[in-house]
Amino acid sequence: MRPLARLLPLLLSLLPATAAAQATVGVDPITKLFSAAPGQAITQVLNIYNPNSTAQKLRIVAYLSDMNIGETGETEFPPVGTVKESSAPWTTFTPSEIELGGLETKQVRYTIQIPPNAAPGTHWAMLMFEAQDPAAVPGKTLASFRLRVAHTMYVNVQPIKAEGSITGIFDAPPKNETDIYQLAVQYANTGNAATGVRGRVELRDARGDLVATLPLELTVALPGRTVLLKSAWAGPVPKGQYSALVILNNGDKNKDILGEHVVTLPFDLKARSQAATPAAAPAATPAPATAPAGTTGGPGGKP
Repeated sequence: MRPLARLLPLLLSLLPATAAAQATVGVDPITKLFSAAPGQAITQVLNIYNPNSTAQKLRIVAYLSDMNIGETGETEFPPVGTVKESSAPWTTFTPSEIELGGLETKQVRYTIQIPPNAAPGTHWAMLMFEAQDPAAVPGKTLASFRLRVAHTMYVNVQPIKAEGSITGIFDAPPKNETDIYQLAVQYANTGNAATGVRGRVELRDARGDLVATLPLELTVALPGRTVLLKSAWAGPVPKGQYSALVILNNGDKNKDILGEHVVTLPFDLKARSQAATPAAAPAATPAPATAPAGTTGGPGGKP
């Protein structure tokens, strides 16, 4: 089973870079996933480029950083060695500083030396590239810019195992008839591999008929951590009690992870075109009425 290999293109889109909206420096590739054994060395060459057609040169400073993803999806960049699965202490790179003219590209090379006693599982770190204004004068320049992008390095030290479960299903019922019903699914990654988790919620009425399907978008789940996958249900929806079947997948094409929850609407919800809330809920889409075979269940409930 190779869950990360199948989900790699989607994982890359989730953790692209930490640059500001106006890109001043770029890195290619953005992310790399390596599979290795203890004691092995890995070398990768990165292209660092200045996409701007200007005469002024950019000073690029490179440094390593740890990375963590919080339960609600926020990405954090703690100092090297903070995250226990960090591969930053194994990593060296050169050069640590370059200058780029307009439309110029230069290369940075890094090596990951995996220790002989490295623990199995996914290890990761980020190589940051910070663009600084070379014309800034300390004590005289009123403002200068510092923009950065990051190259994320994932290393799967064999053997790896993708494993997880639904540890909670929480909801926030609508406060009025123009509100939306919000639902969050808590997933715990109990394996040793970083995986992408995605799925859907199938909502059925009292007769068992499928009335809506809510998407749970792809989320990166780091090993030993929990993440929340969120969705919402917009009107028009009649009041009453509904059954919510949560179906998650962490890259294993032969097995889904299931959870159940009871949804109670105390009043009819109006259509979103009549709602006054600022953010629109994801559109409900049709889905098969039955879950794939070979599934495992998980608990559900309200906080």
